[in-house]
Amino acid sequence: MTVRRFLVVLIAVVAATTLSACGDDDGAGTTTSTAAAPSGSTVEPQDLQPAVWPAPDVVLAGPEEAAQGFVTEVLGSTAALGDFRQGDARSGEIDVLFAGEDATGDPLVRSTLFVRQLGEGWFVIGAVSEGVEITVPETNAEVPAGPITVEGRGRGFEGTIVVTAYLPARPDVAPTSVVVQGGSLGTLEPFTTTVAVEAARPGDVVAIVAQGGTGLESDPGDVAALPMVVAG
Repeated sequence: MTVRRFLVVLIAVVAATTLSACGDDDGAGTTTSTAAAPSGSTVEPQDLQPAVWPAPDVVLAGPEEAAQGFVTEVLGSTAALGDFRQGDARSGEIDVLFAGEDATGDPLVRSTLFVRQLGEGWFVIGAVSEGVEITVPETNAEVPAGPITVEGRGRGFEGTIVVTAYLPARPDVAPTSVVVQGGSLGTLEPFTTTVAVEAARPGDVVAIVAQGGTGLESDPGDVAALPMVVAG
């Protein structure tokens, strides 16, 4: 079960029982279908910049492949991607788009993914959105082992925002998700929660994703994401 599919089920249960956001939890895993790093790689995985997707020992040939993997495997979505916008020689941006249930409407930019070439492969190093933002912790922050405080602002269907923490390098460890209350009807409201990945070890990269619920499985909703590192 992908993270996105788990979140859709979770949101549906919340809506059916309370008609407002509340917490729920279930196990889900992210999976990879990519090749291991070639023996000729010149950068060791532990030396790479923290990223939210994929694992550091996975090599993806281009920015589009990295972005598509994040959308499919982490968000569990079939959302379309915009064109790659080159930044410097090793980085750029790609928008995640939603064109409506029949895919005929004007595409909405749900999120902008930051992609970068690290070593031999391409990675998603973060994501931002006008509909949800993470203010605490900061990108690449060093956090203590144990529960992680996450703060931000966002909006979602009936105010539903789902905050998920997972270990990009350890897809066998189930992500942890909590539902929080944000704004609705276009208004961003503050939220705060704690998430814990009990299996996280010192030096592990923990990815945080905040996702505004929409009630539509084909719509990824507004998405923000960032990596952090567990203090050693």
